[in-house]
Parts: sequence; C-alpha cells; structure tokens
Amino acid sequence: MLCAAAGAASAQTVYKCVQNGQTSYSETPCTAGQLQIIDVPPAPPVLDKGAATRQQRVASQLESMRKQREAREDQARARGAQQGAAHEKRCAQLRLEQQWAAQDAVGAGDKNRDAAQTRVRRAGEKLAIECLH
Repeated sequence: MLCAAAGAASAQTVYKCVQNGQTSYSETPCTAGQLQIIDVPPAPPVLDKGAATRQQRVASQLESMRKQREAREDQARARGAQQGAAHEKRCAQLRLEQQWAAQDAVGAGDKNRDAAQTRVRRAGEKLAIECLH
C-alpha cells in the first residue's frame, strides 16, 4: 500500500510551505507563507539482473559454438591437405611408372615390343584416370 502511494507521489509535484517557522509538504499549494515547488524525479528503472546474465550466457554459448565450428573447419582443411598430398604422391608414382614402362619399351626386343607398348599405354591410361590435371 505504501509503495503504491510512493509510486503515485513520484509522478506529481510536491509543494513545500514554510509558515511561522513550520515546514509542511502537500500536493496543493499553500494559502499563506513562503512557497517552494519541488519536482520529484521519477523512480529509477528496475534493473533486470537476470537479463544481463542470460545475455552473457547466450553470448558465451555463441562464442563456444563459433570456436567449435572453426575447429571443425580447421580439421577439415588439414584432412583435405593430407589427402591432396597423398594424391600428388600417387600421381608422381604413376608418372614414374609410365616413364619406366616407356624406357622398357624402347629397349625391348622384337618379341617383347608389343607387350612393352601395351604396358606403356596402360600406365598412361592409369595416370590419366587417377590424375586428371
């Protein structure tokens, strides 16, 4: 009840009257004596401490999710780099095998020439299939 009266009083103007050395406060101006108008400032807003805590919790959750996503992306990039390196190594091996087959075909005799050329062709096809660049 007292809080409701205080809330109502904060929205009004209060009059201070000094009469015969006596000071009184009222909602209406005094009839005689010295008059002073006092503006009562509005009550400060009630702070919701729970909202700030919730906002902090949401911000920390978002930050945690961002860090997890970045870690997953870093891992995916690392896996991609490893797979790329393994692919390049495999392609280098296939190029080397094709080169060796070509050298064998040059030195092959009449009997083995057809088989050696087939090995060169197959090594080239394998290289083309696995390494399309």
